[in-house]
Formats: sequence, C-alpha cells, structure tokens
Amino acid sequence: MRKYLFVALIVIFAFGGALAQSPPTLRIVTETPNLPSELFYGDIKVKPLRLRPGTNIPITIDDADFFAAQQYIDFLRRFPDAPGHAHWTAEITACSDPNNPNGRFPGESLELCISRKRANTSAAFFFAPEFQASGSYVLRVYWGTLGKLLNSPGCPGVPQNLPGHCRPKYTDYIADMATVSQGIVVNNALDPNVINANKQAFVQNFINRAEFQAIYGALNPTQFVDKLAQTTGVPLAPADRQALIDEVTANANNKANVVFKVVDGAFAINNEGHLNFTTTYGKAYFDKEFNDCFVFMEYIAYLRRNPDQDGFNFWLAKMNQFGNWVDAQMVLAFVLSPEYRGRF
Repeated sequence: MRKYLFVALIVIFAFGGALAQSPPTLRIVTETPNLPSELFYGDIKVKPLRLRPGTNIPITIDDADFFAAQQYIDFLRRFPDAPGHAHWTAEITACSDPNNPNGRFPGESLELCISRKRANTSAAFFFAPEFQASGSYVLRVYWGTLGKLLNSPGCPGVPQNLPGHCRPKYTDYIADMATVSQGIVVNNALDPNVINANKQAFVQNFINRAEFQAIYGALNPTQFVDKLAQTTGVPLAPADRQALIDEVTANANNKANVVFKVVDGAFAINNEGHLNFTTTYGKAYFDKEFNDCFVFMEYIAYLRRNPDQDGFNFWLAKMNQFGNWVDAQMVLAFVLSPEYRGRF
C-alpha cells in the first residue's frame, strides 16, 4: 500500500494547483475478491510499478508470463494454476528459440511470431470449456431470457455516453461470473460436478430477479415457453415445445430447468470441462450467439467495459464477414489498442 500511495503522490504533484483546489480522494476498487485491486485518484487510475522479485526490472504487459496470467484474470476471473500458466507462457516464449518446432514459422520474424502467439494464447481462453461454462453461459442466460439491449439510450462506462450494448452491464457480469465460476477449479483441474451445480443454481436465482419476473412472471406455461423461444430466436420443434410446456405445467418450479435447456442445456462431463449438449435447441442457441459473445467479451475482458454500439456492430460485422477471429484481426486489434495497454 505504501508503494501505491507514493505513486499517487507523484500524480498529485504533477497536476499541481488544479488538484489542490478540489482534491479528489484515493479509491481502491476491487471487482472480484481475491483478484488484484486497482487504485484511483479521483477518476485517474494510478498504475502500480511492478518489478521482478529482487531486481529493478519492470514487469509489463509485453512480458509473456504477465500477459498469460492476465488472460486468466480477465477471462476466467481467477489467478492461473501453475501448469496452465507455464504452458501458455511457453507458447509465447517458444518464438525466441529458432529451433523450437512450436515457435516461428519458416521465414517468420521474432516480432510477428510473438504477435501471433499472443493472439492465439488470448483467444484460447475464450474457446476454453471453462469460459464457455461460465462467462459465455452468463451472457446466454441474460440474452436468451431478457434480450440484449436495455431500453436506455446509453449505458454506464461507455465512452462519450454512446448508445451501448448494455445487457448485462459490466458490473453485473463481473458479479455473476464470480458466482458461476466459484470453486470450479480443484487441484489444478475443473470439477464437472461443481460446474454443473453452479450453472443450475445461477439460473434458479436468475428467474427470481425482478427483471425476469417483469417479463415472465404472469405468463402461463405455453406463453412462458413461447416467449423464451421468441427471445432466443431459435424455433422449437413441435415435440420439443410441447415437452417444455408440459414440464412447466407439471410443476412451476421446473421453470429454471426449462430456461437452462433453452439457453444452454449443456453439462460438463470431465475434469477438462468439456460440455455435452443435451438439447438440440440449446446447442443451436449456443452456436447462434457465438460470434456475438466473442465480440462482447473483447470489450468486457480487454477493455473492462460494455461495448459502444458502433464498435460492437463494426467488429461483429467483421467477424461475420471473415468467419473467424484470425482473419477479422479481432484479438490483435484489442490487445494492441491504447485503451487496453493503458490499463497496465
């Protein structure tokens, strides 16, 4: 803490009398318990000076090990496990050894290799079963039940108060992600039983929220199922539709399970978190929202804010046009952006 205060004082003196007239306060912001907090002087972020232990060598986002660790924090909302961190760090540092078959392509420069490996490493966290069962799942619960856009003209945290892709709001996502991912890593491996229990518990809680009840609370079983299908945009086969209606009719407490089936329906089956989809319409919704989820998380994970609508539309169009994140240059654009690098 003494180090942070020292850096903060440098910021204060740098701004001189302007701040002295109306001094802001120091704020420590903790988004997720047990993850690194951030220090702000008013609205100015105070960047910590990170040094290699026992040296005066600074640690930066360009360092392979720090970059790899940051992907765990930003996408999985946890510190890295040792084996995983070593693996992803080695993926990037392999570029430094021309004889490493996992390193540079023939004729590829060191700089281009590192850039490619950093992008591949980061994207791997989005594709990881752990994220698909946690962060991606949270988004699909929101979108599949409430839709994507709030009825407000903008959302908190979006630059210049532009119309924002606001559901869920960044702070809500972070809180819900912490709930769904709680305790799912045991002894450096994923526990499928905890993953499945957390997913079920989250949707059970979600359907009791005021925002959900305002839309679904007064609907009969048929209206309930039809509204879900309308919101997801995935048509239900007649037999599937009737089975879901019958499930809610038999017991209103089954609504959570019906929501789960419609927006996901997947269970983790091993300690790597691989998912088995039990409903064709749940898998269809997963596939339908995959690109939207990828773009949304570029903002949430890298920039720690909701997307501005124009930016979201631009990158989603590129993703759909090129059909993959590599050709769309999605990850590189974000990790090289001044907004991302300015975090560190």
